Parts: sequence; C-alpha cells; structure tokens
Amino acid sequence: MAPARGDAQGARPGRPVSLKERERISLAISAASARYRGLSRAGKQRLLDELQALTGYHRKSLLRRLNQRPDERQTNLRGQHRRRYGPEVVEALVPLWEASDRLCGKRLHALLPQLLESLEHHGHVQLEKGVRARVLTMSSATIDRLLAPVRKSSGGHGWRRPPRAHSGVRRRVQVRTFKGWDEHKEPGWLEIDLVAHCGGRMEGRFIWTLVATDIASGWSESLPVITRDGASVLAAIQRLRQHLPFPLRGIDADNDPAFMNALMEQWCDAPEQGIELTRSRAYQSNDQAWVEQKNGVLIRRVVGYERLVGLEAAQLLGELYAALRLFTNLFQPSFKLKSSVREGGRIKRLHHPPRTPLQQLLRTGVLSDQEAQDLKELRKRCDPVALLATMRSCQSRLALLISGQHTSAMAGEPLSWQTPEQEKRELEGFLQGLQALWRQSRPRQKKPKPRQGRRSRVDPFEAHADLIPQWLAAEPDVGSQELLDRLIDLDPQRYGPQHKRTLQRRIRDWRVARVEMRWVPFIGQMRPLTSLASDGRNGIRHQCRPHGEFCLPGSYGALHGSTSTGSGPG
Repeated sequence: MAPARGDAQGARPGRPVSLKERERISLAISAASARYRGLSRAGKQRLLDELQALTGYHRKSLLRRLNQRPDERQTNLRGQHRRRYGPEVVEALVPLWEASDRLCGKRLHALLPQLLESLEHHGHVQLEKGVRARVLTMSSATIDRLLAPVRKSSGGHGWRRPPRAHSGVRRRVQVRTFKGWDEHKEPGWLEIDLVAHCGGRMEGRFIWTLVATDIASGWSESLPVITRDGASVLAAIQRLRQHLPFPLRGIDADNDPAFMNALMEQWCDAPEQGIELTRSRAYQSNDQAWVEQKNGVLIRRVVGYERLVGLEAAQLLGELYAALRLFTNLFQPSFKLKSSVREGGRIKRLHHPPRTPLQQLLRTGVLSDQEAQDLKELRKRCDPVALLATMRSCQSRLALLISGQHTSAMAGEPLSWQTPEQEKRELEGFLQGLQALWRQSRPRQKKPKPRQGRRSRVDPFEAHADLIPQWLAAEPDVGSQELLDRLIDLDPQRYGPQHKRTLQRRIRDWRVARVEMRWVPFIGQMRPLTSLASDGRNGIRHQCRPHGEFCLPGSYGALHGSTSTGSGPG
C-alpha cells in the first residue's frame, strides 16, 4: 500500500526513516527535478517509476515535488511560516502591560481597547496603524505567550506586587500551635509579643512594650521599645536575654514583620546562639495564650491604654518595668493548669497549687546551686512594699506626663521629679496608709438589676381591673382589639392604641390561669392505661396508650372513636 498524500514527506511504509535518509531522498528528488523537465512523456513515466520505487512516496506527491519551482520550495519548508506578531508588536504591548499594573492576559485583553484609546488621547503612546490593529486583535493566550519572557526577566517574576522580604522568612519559620509545648518542660522557651501604647490611634509614633513569658515557669519580662522595627526589637530581645535567670532556648512570636525578618532569623540560626525560632498561625491569638494573658495582667492593668510618646515616657516605663518584674516574678503567685477533662458539655480543669514564678523555676531543677542561691538572696533583699510604692509612683508620674502637666524634656526643659528625701517621706506615708488604703478605693460600679416580681410602672388597666375578667368570663373567645375598643369607649382619655400589646399579655395570662383552674380538679381522678381494651361491638382489641400516659375516666371510647359503653379502661 502506497503512502497517503500526507506522507509525501514521510518514509517507506513499514519502517521508520531517519533524518539522514530524508535528506538523501530530498537531494535525489531535487537532482531529478531538473532532469524531469527535459524528458519526454515516456521518459517522465520511467523516472517517476524509479523514484517511487526508490523513495516509497506516492506518485502524486512526487509529481508535486518535481514540478515545484526552487523559490517556492524554499518558502514552503517546514518551520519557515511567517510570524504574525513580530518584535514590533511585543514592543508596543509591554508599555500597555505596565500601564495596566501588570494584569494577566485575560484581563488585559478586555482592557486593551479602552487603555490604548486613553493612552493615545493623552499622548503617551503612538502606534502605527498595522501594529495597532494586531495589538487589538490578539487573543489573551497570545498576550500571555508574548509577555512570558518579559515576566520572567522582570522583578518579582510577573507578580503585580513583589512579595516582601519577611514573607520568605515566614515560609521558612516553623509554625507552633498552642498544643506544641508538651515536649518542652524545661525553662527557656519564651513567647514574645508587642503591646502598643497608641491610645486607640495607630497613626504617628508612639512607644511599644516587648513582653516575654516563659512557658514552664511563668517568668515574665517587659521592656519599652521606642521604634517598632526589626533592629530595635532584636536589640531589646538581646537585652532581655541578659535579665533571664535561665538560658534562652526558643522564641515563639507572631507574624509581625518586627519578628519575622532576616535579622531575627540570622541571629537565632547562628551556631553560637542555638535558639529555635517559631511562629504562631495568622489570626490565631490562642496560639500565644501565655503571653496574651500577661499582656492584660501586667501591661494593660499597670500601664493602661493611654498614648505614650517620647523618651521621658520610655524612661518611666523602664523604671516601672524594673520594679514590676521583681514584684511579679518574686511575690505574685499564679495558678498553673495541671489537667483538663471534659465531662459532658463541661470542661473540668485541675490546677497546681498557686506558686510564684520563682518557686516554679526552683522546682524545675535546671538551675545550679549557686544560681538558685542567688535568686533566693535576691528575694530576701527585695522589699515588696517598696516595689509596690515605686510602681505607684511611676504610675502617677506617667499620669502627669500624659495629662500634659510636665513639659517635654526634648524641648530643653528636663522633668523635675521628687528628690530622694521626698521619695523616702512618700514611702513612709505609703506604708502608714496601707491599712486604710482599701477604704479609699472605690469598688467597681455594677449596673443595678431590675426588680423581680414588682411593677415599676402604674398599671394602665387599674381603673377597670375587675371589668376585664368579667368580659373574658362571659366571652372567652373575645379578641384583644374588641376589648380595647370597649375600654376606649368607656374612657377615651385613659386608653388608646398604645395599650394593645399590654392588653394582649393580660388576656394571655388570664387564659392560662383559667385553663389551670379548670383542669386541676381532674388530676386526682386520672389513672394510667396499662392494659388492652376491647371494642364491645365487634370484639376487636385495641392497644392502649403507652404506660405512664393518663386519660380521664370514661374517655377511652372517645379516644378510639367507639360508641360502646363497655370500652372503659382495663
């Protein structure tokens, strides 16, 4: 069987043809084409027979190749088709793509007519007529194909907005959830967070507080941060590390760029540091439950929510946190969860006895004897009353600074706080007033509960309180609107449409009470139906209601539709 017409460039039937053999066949046909034109009819037939036996091509295919001119043969070679969209079209398409903020092909194809018209109107682009027509007629797939090399070589690999650097850090940092601390029982694994002293407005500059909490012991540290950037936060963490009584093993932070940056990642991954950096899930604050609880108990409760700006406020916060860390870690016991068991719809939680963070730290046994002794000596030297007085003094000075009663030290007028003698006298007065301090504090004002069982307003139907039950007793099915019309006719000055809802409730309560009064006498006569009863007419046995249900005497026949008097309860 000879090759089909489409196999003119193909091989002999039954076996594949290599590229070299194809070239030899093409050369043989090209050499025979010049000879073919000078032969007679019989000679052409003999040459076609020889070429058909040599190449295996179809006779019509050989005729097309032999009669083909040399110039046509060059233009019809495979792969030499004419390109419709040349470099000039790509050169005109790239500015349009950039002007559209790097849209994809489908969206750019829909926008091209309007975008091109607008750019030409404002004089940004001037295209030739042919190029303009080809730009407007190309499909979305052609747009993507022509822009593919441009996207690959451009910054961000074709992204409309190149990703920020910290997103790469977040992809490399491991995620730790609130259940990921079961394997870390030793101190040194911290959760850290930033608290904003913005006063409810995130605009402008203000002070931040870096809070760190140890998972095992509950030891907490706080430091003020002037600017919220990676370098400042890293410096605060390095300083906070010096205050810890145990080695820092790991840091768990949220997805804030102040934590998820290259500086933090390189510092934690350094061999001399050996710190494991993890992060919480986005928008899952429960993953950092320990530090979030300290944010409220330590920072918001002590500092509040006001806006703090400037070096003076930062210095006061540093002094306040220096006393707060000792007062909290040495003298403030807290509960630590032991286990939680679900019982039905409730969760029963068991806690360890309340201990201070120092006591929790000593119970872990990771501290050396010298370190434990130094911490115990520190607790002996610290006076909790003096620490509390220092905290109160710092709070009062912060309040004065916030209220604007002190001028800014940055303007050349330093703050004039109390002298040491004044602070000593203030501490003595604070100590003397501890016993009566509770009398000066005001309890939280609670919203009074409404009185139960007593009316707070005058009854609008008090003048006709006896008449309405009489109407209802005479006509139990009367409606509220009809009763209200009667009352309006009696006293138009007292009653109106605004009393309809109150009258409806009054009628409902009366009917409920009436039903209870009518059915109470029959309750003692009710008895359970526990057996089968038979129909007196045809002897068919009917099953009674389930055990425990009650029926009035003589009503069984009515329930089953029977007219016999002998079908009472068994």
